[in-house]
Amino acid sequence: MARVRLKDADKQTLVDLYKASRRTVDDLPYTDEFEVLCTAFIARSGLTMTRHSVWRALASQRKARRLIRKQR
Repeated sequence: MARVRLKDADKQTLVDLYKASRRTVDDLPYTDEFEVLCTAFIARSGLTMTRHSVWRALASQRKARRLIRKQR
């Protein structure tokens, strides 16, 4: 699977969508909230991405310390 390179604006969109969610990154997979986040991100960015690719992009943003820390 080819890695999708996101523009800075797309990364910020993903971060903003995550901030609006109630769950932590680790709690998101396989939830309806993650499906909403994926759908919104794909619609706003105009990219064609799988759920897995969106998850990897979100995990990359966490690793880069761009996501806020949420309480469990």
